[in-house]
Amino acid sequence: MGRFLLVALNIEAILGETSLASRKQMVQKVATTGVGLDCVYAQTLQRIREQKGDRSRLGMEVLMWVSHSERPLRIEELCHALAVESQSTDLDFENIRQQEIVLGSCLGLAVVDKETSTVRLIHYTLQEYLSQPGIFPSAHQTLGEICLTYLNYNLVRGLTAKGVPNLGDMPFLNYCSLY
Repeated sequence: MGRFLLVALNIEAILGETSLASRKQMVQKVATTGVGLDCVYAQTLQRIREQKGDRSRLGMEVLMWVSHSERPLRIEELCHALAVESQSTDLDFENIRQQEIVLGSCLGLAVVDKETSTVRLIHYTLQEYLSQPGIFPSAHQTLGEICLTYLNYNLVRGLTAKGVPNLGDMPFLNYCSLY
């Protein structure tokens, strides 16, 4: 699997170049230096950071959540987590992005497992790479702040112990309350 992953990511890196000259340089680099997974991951993260609009931020947030969450997140949970805005008092449902946009923002590094509907990284080596110090230096702090913000939303604080909420409307509530 590792070799096929490396080949696929090298092809993605080559095709990610925008000019013929850049693609030729990347092909030469791959052919002569044998670009390893770490290098390909670094290049892909750089391409994520260079995306237009808020896709760059979104792509990095997806990878941070998937690589640092306490358990695998279902795609619905992840979409709600990404919609949480710090310092807000309630979830703006218009901030919830479509699953295709969420997954597309990380350029194929995260996928949905069809059997469990959870989001996972494409390979265990990517998990190891993203866990290195410096890539997401304050990931756990950020995840904690987002969970606390969500738990402090008026919608959540207004829940009663007697009334069991429809978790379909609040898929992120279970994760936040446990982790």
